[in-house]
Amino acid sequence: MLEDAFKIMIEARPGLKLEMAVELYRSGKVSLSRGAEIAGVSAESFKSALEQRGYRRIVEAQSSNEVRKEVESILDRSRDS
Repeated sequence: MLEDAFKIMIEARPGLKLEMAVELYRSGKVSLSRGAEIAGVSAESFKSALEQRGYRRIVEAQSSNEVRKEVESILDRSRDS
């Protein structure tokens, strides 16, 4: 019964899927790609929707020194093989 009510609500208000996906993404419960899938839009459209709502994606990357160390480690292992 609750599932049917949910489906009817989504059909009546299609934008609600996007709002739900944004909230799930914002709270860290889903990834960007999963949020886009839930919303029924492309990842790029979902990024735009997040930006329009003032949410910025934060992408943490390794420092160049960390990357260099990993590359050296991989090269050293391949030489030892």
